Amino acid sequence: MTGVLEFGPLLARLMGHRTLDASVLSTAAGIDLEELQAVLDGRPPSERLLRSLGPVLGLHAVDLFVLAGQPIPDDLTPVSRNPHWSVSSVVYNTMVMPAENRRPLLDAIRALPLVPRSGRGGTDRPYHRYEPGLGAVLLELTHNRNLNWTCTAKALHAVTGGRIYLSASTIGGIGRDTVEVTPELVAGFAGLLGIPAPDLAALGGIRLPDDLPPLHSRAADVAAVIWEARRFTTAQLQDLELTSRHLAGR
Repeated sequence: MTGVLEFGPLLARLMGHRTLDASVLSTAAGIDLEELQAVLDGRPPSERLLRSLGPVLGLHAVDLFVLAGQPIPDDLTPVSRNPHWSVSSVVYNTMVMPAENRRPLLDAIRALPLVPRSGRGGTDRPYHRYEPGLGAVLLELTHNRNLNWTCTAKALHAVTGGRIYLSASTIGGIGRDTVEVTPELVAGFAGLLGIPAPDLAALGGIRLPDDLPPLHSRAADVAAVIWEARRFTTAQLQDLELTSRHLAGR
């Protein structure tokens, strides 16, 4: 999968949006200014550079690998491959539980131990093959959170308060460039990915209108749950579903 642009111009867009100077960014990331400038000029980024830029830009390192169109290192992929137990029920419970119970849920998620990896993690299905572009990037970002098309559709519905309600096949069409990536879709994906919408829009060269409806007030918690739960096995997700159901009073 290749990104919307080569990584250098894409990074330059984000830096321009944030008014970040190359010398300031290189110093903060602990990388050589000449190396950063070479990447901005078109050289493919090294693994070390991508890992170093993540914390400074406030982005997950794995997301930068996706944006750069590079293979994801094993230690950054989800632990479990294609879990048969969807995280969608946990997302639903997060949306309906009392506000004071969302922090205990996240604490419970973060307390679960990592199970030793068996094979490479993340979603990997024959039909997850996309046309290069922003839609492909959006779906690759969701797949690295262990979300398939159906889970992505349900998460979009949740974080947008029901405004975006798409079928799984329509989600696939976004990646295949048969469905237009609108500003509202960018904002919705930003909500479930936990990436600021203006940043994601800048990366994709999309202008967000001033009157775009806000995300659901619980979108940030949903994004956190999705991110943390990406590392669990099917059995752990089943236990997590029971915990979230209890905290939701269901």
